[in-house]
Amino acid sequence: MSNAPPAASSSCHDHEEDDDEGDTFEPSAPDPGNCEVANANHYGQFTWTVALPAAPADKDSLADISKIRQFSDVFEVGGFEWKLEMYPYGDSQSDKTLSVFLCAVDRKQLPGWSQTAHYQIAVVNKDPSKTSTHTGYDIFRGKRDSAWGWSKLINLSKLHDVTQGWADEDGKITLQATVHVVKHEYMAVNRTYRKSLCGLYYERVLQSYFEPFLKDELQRLDKLCGNNVLHKGFSDFWAALSDAKKRALLQITMDEVLLNVKARLFSRDQPATYLAADVIFKAAHDCTSGLSTEASQRSLVGCTSLAMVGGGDGTVLRLERLTPEASGGLSSLVSRHDCVDQLTAGTLKASSRVMLRTHKGVMRMSNSANFVDVFRAQVSDALDNVRALVKHLKPQSCDGACLEAMGRQMLAVFAMCGMYITNVHPAYHEKLALQLQEDLIREEEEKNLKAEAKKAKQAEKRKKQQALKAEKKAQEEKEKKEAEEAENKKKEAEAAKRKAQEEEQARKKAEARRKAQEEAEKQRKLELEAEERRLREEAEVKARAEREQMQQQQAQQQQQQAQQQQQQAQQ
Repeated sequence: MSNAPPAASSSCHDHEEDDDEGDTFEPSAPDPGNCEVANANHYGQFTWTVALPAAPADKDSLADISKIRQFSDVFEVGGFEWKLEMYPYGDSQSDKTLSVFLCAVDRKQLPGWSQTAHYQIAVVNKDPSKTSTHTGYDIFRGKRDSAWGWSKLINLSKLHDVTQGWADEDGKITLQATVHVVKHEYMAVNRTYRKSLCGLYYERVLQSYFEPFLKDELQRLDKLCGNNVLHKGFSDFWAALSDAKKRALLQITMDEVLLNVKARLFSRDQPATYLAADVIFKAAHDCTSGLSTEASQRSLVGCTSLAMVGGGDGTVLRLERLTPEASGGLSSLVSRHDCVDQLTAGTLKASSRVMLRTHKGVMRMSNSANFVDVFRAQVSDALDNVRALVKHLKPQSCDGACLEAMGRQMLAVFAMCGMYITNVHPAYHEKLALQLQEDLIREEEEKNLKAEAKKAKQAEKRKKQQALKAEKKAQEEKEKKEAEEAENKKKEAEAAKRKAQEEEQARKKAEARRKAQEEAEKQRKLELEAEERRLREEAEVKARAEREQMQQQQAQQQQQQAQQQQQQAQQ
């Protein structure tokens, strides 16, 4: 069966009772050859072979074609009853497509019940590579959300075409439902269902969840390892610890590890995160449950060998970083991982090794090297392995083995991350705080000694300064007195000079006033003489005018007399 991505996301469907309006086709007694349920705990599969009903011939019935539906038999998975609801000609939300929904039968449940489940609905094709599989993850709640599925599952034109391989010669199709009831967030899924999820989500698990987490951890560690001062400080701290103290720091409970996995990776709304958490949980379950003394599981991911060996003191998770010669190339490893599982430890050339022993729910790390260097190397290896798996592993070849191996490595990384955050980092900072406190006390004592020496030196200095100050003050007073006398003499000389200048200025001003007065007097005399000349000239002009006037009058009188005499003479 091919695990092709779903054509549309799952949607809630309002489930109606069997006596509602519409044509409902209920199958008769199930045929053992056509209907089977494989139920194991919380996982089950149900196969339903059903004949597609003929479309109504009359126009009135065609208007209600979306109400035609069929129900499968009820099957039980995880203590809950389920059945498939099919609309052979599509429901009210689809057009010319097959609609199929998974219905939760709540007749045995109390009112208000709800249950979360992973589920798959597949339309089986004669060619397994063409089988269409759709995966959902939803919460079923009583009658309100009792049915989840897809309105547009597959086009009807393809479905009814016998040459396409969906329907057989009798017009029957085969639907397969896979249900995995989620009882709690860390419940390991069925191996068959895990394989199906791997085909759908392995790339998303690697690229969207494992890779970002590893990048964040690597970036945080690079800040410590990339700074020479900080790295040397941690190296000195780690080297100074006793073996007993290191053992106490390099341990963490499995519950703490899984809580960190939940916080960093798991989300109930994303099915891919369920797979991401599940492969790590499975590794944790294998480590916690333990294996027989002779039993051993080994696999290769990239250039890292992962092995789990059981013993009387718990299960050991062993990580070995391999050289390229020992690994034989990544592309061949991911394509032949079944053969790689048969390798023994003697054939592997390991350049580094980390061992995590789990006993009574507690993981302990055995490594005396610098913890941050070992931690960073494992994070870097895991990141390289994630990228290599994404590059080389194909969906058709992903059966879950590589993801399970990657889950063991991620479990080791999460364990070391928890050790670092919970134990090592606080202990390191506590050591830094104690060292800082000791440094502060030592600095304070040195500061007090220096302060006392400084006080004595300052007292001697003040004494010398006071003597110098007194001598300087006397010298300054003497110089001040001499300066005052010189200043007084200078002022007296300046006063005498100013007085002489003032007298000279007064004399010059008096001389200037005298000259101005003489000039004014001389000017006034000239003006008087000019005025007299003007008056004389005016008097002369006036006298001359009067003489001329008198002469004219005399001439007129003589003329008048002459005229009178002439007149008399004429008479």
